[in-house]
Amino acid sequence: MDVRMRPSQSLLCIILAFLGSAGCGSTKEPLEKPSAFELRFAAVVDGHEVGCNDDLTGFGPSGGHRIGLNDLRFYVSNLKFKDRHGRDVDLTLDKNEFQHFSSEGSVALVDLTGNTEGNCSPTSVAYAEGTGRTHLSVTGRTLTRTVTSVSFDIGVPQPVMKKTIATNTPEGAPSPLNEMYWNWNTGYRHLVLNFSVRDASGGTGAGYLHIGSRDCAPTMDGVKALGDRDSCTFINTPSVAMAAFDLESNTIGLDIRKVLDGIDFVSPVYDPITFAPIGQGPGVECHSSPMQPDCAPIFGHFGLEMDTGKANPSTDIVFIKM
Repeated sequence: MDVRMRPSQSLLCIILAFLGSAGCGSTKEPLEKPSAFELRFAAVVDGHEVGCNDDLTGFGPSGGHRIGLNDLRFYVSNLKFKDRHGRDVDLTLDKNEFQHFSSEGSVALVDLTGNTEGNCSPTSVAYAEGTGRTHLSVTGRTLTRTVTSVSFDIGVPQPVMKKTIATNTPEGAPSPLNEMYWNWNTGYRHLVLNFSVRDASGGTGAGYLHIGSRDCAPTMDGVKALGDRDSCTFINTPSVAMAAFDLESNTIGLDIRKVLDGIDFVSPVYDPITFAPIGQGPGVECHSSPMQPDCAPIFGHFGLEMDTGKANPSTDIVFIKM
């Protein structure tokens, strides 16, 4: 029997192959179409997701400190996907109250804690600032099964910060940029981690870890951040890169134990009225200042250079693939 293709069949196979369908006699899969993706995030300790109701043990130099998450939020920007050949994979982000778009760039807020239950309640720490809403993932559309690696920055891009502060009041800035700023003269915090602390003897305190840009304006009253420059001197936006990443099954964990590794859990105690230091107690304190002893090791864990504000994703140890 003659099984040779007729000319019309051969032409049909070529057309089908060009359109991305399996050609005649071919095992090629159809080209993937864009679909919804969800880049999930979670707070993690010892490989397990943790939240407001968890009593987290084994912290501090001798492992005798316990902590409880009160507030964990951070901005995600410059999100990029790549395929197995290292080529960029196009993506679009959903438009919602947590994901902001402008000509200067896009940014999403990930908020892993509420403010009503367990350690996340306002009474858990002295300076609580958590919000009631949560947002556990960045969402959009891409070639989900084609993606094999992901990278992003933690923070508000400098052009977005400059435009937002120049054209808005703090209260009038678009969501989610109307929260997590230091103040309009200083700029934005990129990540906030607040937690309660209890030491082995029952003493209580709190941890306040705020990573944000520094030296963003002249040291004079009334000058807005980035009003006279395009970027802060110390940008301090951690960069994260993960290979062999599956959007459909993997989650990005923020490892709390790795963030706080090597910290002595002793911090200043302040007068509640004057805010003047009046002693020391259990706690952690880092507001991105090189003068605060806890900042240097914490910045190192995030892959940040304390003396330059530059980020190196290869030295970040706190964001892990799950």
